[in-house]
Amino acid sequence: MQRLFWRFFLVFWATLLMAIMLVRLTFVWQDDVHMRPPGFTMQPPHAELNMPPERMPPPFWRRPWLHLLLLLSASIVFSWLLARYIARPVQQLKQALAGLASNKWQTQLGPELTARRDEFGSLSTNFNKMAAQAAEAIASQRRLLHDVSHELRSPLARIQILSGLAGQSPADAELMVAKIEQEVTKLDLLVAKILTFSKLEDGTAEPEHIDVDLAELVESICEDARLEAGVSQKSLWLQLSPVASIKGDPSLLYSAIENVIRNAVKYTPAYSEVSVSLQQHGRQLSLQVCDQGPGVPEQHLDRLFTPFFRAHSSHNGIGLGLSIAKRVIEACGGSITVNNIVHNSAIAGFKVVITFSVSSWSVQ
Repeated sequence: MQRLFWRFFLVFWATLLMAIMLVRLTFVWQDDVHMRPPGFTMQPPHAELNMPPERMPPPFWRRPWLHLLLLLSASIVFSWLLARYIARPVQQLKQALAGLASNKWQTQLGPELTARRDEFGSLSTNFNKMAAQAAEAIASQRRLLHDVSHELRSPLARIQILSGLAGQSPADAELMVAKIEQEVTKLDLLVAKILTFSKLEDGTAEPEHIDVDLAELVESICEDARLEAGVSQKSLWLQLSPVASIKGDPSLLYSAIENVIRNAVKYTPAYSEVSVSLQQHGRQLSLQVCDQGPGVPEQHLDRLFTPFFRAHSSHNGIGLGLSIAKRVIEACGGSITVNNIVHNSAIAGFKVVITFSVSSWSVQ
């Protein structure tokens, strides 16, 4: 509020200074004694000593009523300008807030307010950011309802079909029951993922902070991922260096890193390679996962960690994997970044880098 305060302060003192100057001009005339005009009959010396000197009337521009009128007019003008300066942005903010209250989440204030260099400009900019975030949150919830309903509907429909087939063909009942169990497992994993994200989002999940051997954890994940890659004619290459242990939640870290590596195996094309590298440089531990897939359009890179966002809508999933991974890694004191691998001005793959800081005693 510094700029707004100083504007009020300067206007107040400018008005006060004007009032002091007008008062001075009004009453200083009384101190200027003007003698009678020439030709006036002289009084006797003794009478002249006893009579006060005669004052001439002040000129028109020194009349008190005129100064009062000028001061009143200036005060009205200044008050109107100040009221307009404050009331207009407040009125616009009031209308914008009323729009949000009416579920118009796309409401934005125009450059007339955001371009101001005072508190109203800062408030308007923050309002636009808040409204945009609220709109994105509402859109995310709507996408969640749509995607979850779609993801739940497919296995439920398959379970219904398999149940009907099992009733019609008792000979194939055992096979149908096995497939039903697979669909139920998929449903359980989907619900577990949604619950995990919800707990991480609202802060109810409390990750453990115990010593974790990240090299052993990554190696275990890669062993399982190799089986999945081999079925799709893909390969996985792992490079591990001796690294210090970190503080974190083993189960949550396993889930987060597994999601990153499985995504790389999923999106890399057949007869290509996924590389996983774990190294330590001083107190920084870095895990890099690179694939040779199509990458992600540059305009979508910043939104990959947005809940329920999918850069490739043709693929299965509800867009929670990277969102969960980011929150888990940050809860364990790490960070995650994503970038395209560019070769000869063309996207040649995708890279995820996960970084952790290790304590000094671990480095020693």
